[in-house]
Amino acid sequence: MGDLGLKKGIQKSNELYKRALEIIPAGTQTFSRAPGVFPDGAAPKYVVRAKGSHVWDVDGNEYIDMVLGCGPVTLGYNFKHTDDAIKKQLEDGFLFSMMHPLEIEVAEKLIDCIPCAEMIRFSKNGSDVCATAVRLARYITNREMILCYGYHGFQDWYIGTTDRSFGIPECVKALTKPFNYNDISGLKKLFETYPGKIAAVIMEPVIAEKPKGDYLNEVKQLVHDNGALLIFDEMISGFRFSMGGAQEYFNVIPDLATFGKGITNGMPLGVLVGKREYMKHLDKVFLSSTYAPEALTLAAASANIDFYKENNVIEKLWEKGRYLEKNLQAVIDKHDIKKHVSLAGYPVRLMVNTHDEKGVQNYKLASLYQQEMFKEGILCFAGVLMLSYSHSQEDLAVFVKAFDKACSVIKAAVESNNIDKFLTCKVGAPVFKGLRERNAVSN
Repeated sequence: MGDLGLKKGIQKSNELYKRALEIIPAGTQTFSRAPGVFPDGAAPKYVVRAKGSHVWDVDGNEYIDMVLGCGPVTLGYNFKHTDDAIKKQLEDGFLFSMMHPLEIEVAEKLIDCIPCAEMIRFSKNGSDVCATAVRLARYITNREMILCYGYHGFQDWYIGTTDRSFGIPECVKALTKPFNYNDISGLKKLFETYPGKIAAVIMEPVIAEKPKGDYLNEVKQLVHDNGALLIFDEMISGFRFSMGGAQEYFNVIPDLATFGKGITNGMPLGVLVGKREYMKHLDKVFLSSTYAPEALTLAAASANIDFYKENNVIEKLWEKGRYLEKNLQAVIDKHDIKKHVSLAGYPVRLMVNTHDEKGVQNYKLASLYQQEMFKEGILCFAGVLMLSYSHSQEDLAVFVKAFDKACSVIKAAVESNNIDKFLTCKVGAPVFKGLRERNAVSN
């Protein structure tokens, strides 16, 4: 792997981005893929080829990818088992004028995997199914207010709680209130403040913090005691912590849940699952999409689920994550920089945090970390590390070596009291500063 990294420069990337800015607002279709999240000036902007755990940019540079398409590519790029299923289905077509048997096949397989799943509905992204879960809870409870923790997509009901709430009516913003993880008293206070008005709590069951004590069960009990529904957003935890998500791993079963990333190895799918007594109302509560039953995605999902079961994918992801956690912590200890670099989360959703001595996120250090990792051929966020079945032991060893070098530079920068002197890129920032600072988002 001697040719990894920015050996060929990023001239073509920069030229393309200049063109994009003229015709695409913000230059991107996905904020999490754009400069700012990745260090502008020290990272490529456009990738054109991928295989396994590696990607190549438009200038011909090669990287080990620890982002994996923002999370969905859990088996690996250009993965034969999935691609063969897609190619086979393509011979018969992929979008039809009536329903397709794959809808039933995939739904039945997911019901076998996910504890709370008794009925299933599909869409094409996580935002849609999270919004539908909220809409369904409002109909069932005849209430309007929602409490949330984590990231739940771009629609008005949620995005109005973030620092990107531009264009959202104040009356919509007022109906959703965020809460902090592991703060059961804070959640209780919200129920007391809005008695009889809260339809649901929707939350990512785990992000960076680990649940303290019996926190998740306490949330469930509190929600049900107040006549509301509990919704787990398992877009990232699903098919990583276990095939049934964090609800299976922690044995806390919600009323409804949303899945997507991980089920199809990158094909576009959002899934709403839940108990029959609630899901049956989707004959009235509206969720309908022209592209929801698109058959290439469902063929990929069916093949993926089978591959997961037959090849013990979940345990292999945990093994890779435990290797990284152990060795990255050893690097942090070796350089004695735990005041500025730390790990959080679980091995299958491990996060690298860069911060000041009080634990406040430091965006200059985050940019420096990414800058140094890209030099060594590692494509990574400033936060979460994504793992795939295709990451080899050699890949992981290269990552640890790159992390060692990055930590050495970070230590020198901190000790110099002049981080700017070490930066060759623009200082970036997460898509949602408020969420990142609360550990309520992965990056």
